[in-house]
Amino acid sequence: MTVYTEKPAVNLREELASLRNQGGYQEQQFYFDGLVTNGTFDTDLSGWTNSSWTWSSGSAATTGSFGTLTQLVGARDSLKKGQVSYVKTSGRVQIQFIDSLGANSTTGLGPDLSTFGASPLSFDMPAGYDTIRFTTTDTSASWTIDNVFVFETDGTDVIHTMPKGWKPKDVFEDGLLQREGAANDYEVVYDGFDYIIKPTVAPSATTQTCVIGVKA
Repeated sequence: MTVYTEKPAVNLREELASLRNQGGYQEQQFYFDGLVTNGTFDTDLSGWTNSSWTWSSGSAATTGSFGTLTQLVGARDSLKKGQVSYVKTSGRVQIQFIDSLGANSTTGLGPDLSTFGASPLSFDMPAGYDTIRFTTTDTSASWTIDNVFVFETDGTDVIHTMPKGWKPKDVFEDGLLQREGAANDYEVVYDGFDYIIKPTVAPSATTQTCVIGVKA
């Protein structure tokens, strides 16, 4: 005798949602944009503390005076790699790194842009500093600065460190799904404490990286 049975179609999305809820599954989006706020100076100098710098056609500009352009860019003791585009007309502008701990602050001297003809200029922000500052060192300075960005590094490569307890599931750059693997778009490293994402191509000032993470 042949017996026929019928079962309703499985709604896979509902089944997965149910299983996730039962198992405590958690998923969350994390964004890893550059550490600098408004480094592209699209409409103003917001995010920066400035003296004698002004906004000019999508850039920060200074003319004929001493001045500083300053921003806190992250936690202390975290190695960082940055880049800045600039146009030099006259005078001197230097990158300085600040340890912003009040009265105990110290200044680390970075590249003197006046001695570099190439733009953009890449730089390494030393461990122990958390603030970047562009400063004019003479009253003949006439400069524009743009596309300032800083990302965390492991000392060599740009990295994105997942929040503790989270593991990367999917990685998107500018809305495009990336492929995991050293020869492809990114590599995942586990250091025994945190999961770290190493992009194959270092991000730029306008790159938006979104990681879908799950509870590890």
